[in-house]
Amino acid sequence: MTADPPLADVLAGFALGGALVSAEPVTGGHINRSWRCAIAGRDERVFLQRINTTVYRDPARLMENVAAITAHVTGVLARRGVPDAERRTLRILPTREGAPCLRHADTGSWWRAYRYVEGSRPLGRVGTPAQARTAAAAFGAFLEALDADGGVTLHETVPRFHDTPHRLAQLDDALRLDPRGRAAAVRAEADAILARRDGAGSLVALAASGEARGRAVHNDPKGTNVLLDEATGEALCVVDLDNAMPGIALHDFGDMVRALATRADEDERDLARVALEPDLLEALLDGWLPAVAPLLTDAEADHLVESGRILLLEQAARFLTDHVLGDPVYRTAREDHNLDRCRTQLRQLEDLERRRPGLEALARAAVRRHR
Repeated sequence: MTADPPLADVLAGFALGGALVSAEPVTGGHINRSWRCAIAGRDERVFLQRINTTVYRDPARLMENVAAITAHVTGVLARRGVPDAERRTLRILPTREGAPCLRHADTGSWWRAYRYVEGSRPLGRVGTPAQARTAAAAFGAFLEALDADGGVTLHETVPRFHDTPHRLAQLDDALRLDPRGRAAAVRAEADAILARRDGAGSLVALAASGEARGRAVHNDPKGTNVLLDEATGEALCVVDLDNAMPGIALHDFGDMVRALATRADEDERDLARVALEPDLLEALLDGWLPAVAPLLTDAEADHLVESGRILLLEQAARFLTDHVLGDPVYRTAREDHNLDRCRTQLRQLEDLERRRPGLEALARAAVRRHR
């Protein structure tokens, strides 16, 4: 990315009714850069983001998805008479020309603005079954809303996003090119990923056969993407819609297993602290299935634990690919940061595989409870 232009110049391109008063960087995201901005004459703050065009190469098309999702979910909530609906979905703040995003004339950088959901906080890292259940229920309700009233049609903004064999092929290419001379040092991690190649296409096959139904999905269901009401602790709003696109429900559940069925940080360096936690998995099932179980095919219901295995394998490959290529996608804060992230995925994957019979039993029992 090029250097950021002055934020006041960027915000002047949006129909906000006033000038920038202050801007506070928001940390924690891997991809985009974000700020909370106070605007003169405006009670609610503005959430400003610079879109990472290395990852999202067609920002206008991306924002067409976001606009379609927010309009659809807002309509579903309104028709159902859901209280406090204004705080339960993102609201795009348009440019002065009425567009959902802005291309800065001098730098060519792309920007968007959302209404900041005041009185909210991210759920963040999951440490208890209650937190896991809250997060999963929010993502389950979001997926069900996307499917309601005939569903919403989205663009594929990142081609082959959850094509796991393709992600492993990208790792092959990165190891062969080795532009930073890192391949030799990560041979053990690469071998652990590529040894699982034969079983990497199970979700792709389900989708291709129609045994898993295509639908709009969130594709990034982690704790930081659920906003809670600061006063009540209730889940309010699912955010970060950049990866929302056509997929299958198992993509969301598998990524929840990856991100939310462990108490360890995604970049934990002490691998003894990394495990797949059965109590958190059971809470995810009991949070997500009440809204989603009626939408699942029998094959999808049978592959809940398998979806976690696949998403852990896929994300390990993505982190390692980025490390080998010099970290062009995922922002890093230290040397070997993406390698550390890869290693946590692999440790959690190994733990899932070791515990798999018991986890499968948990999943079958949960499906019976909620169908």
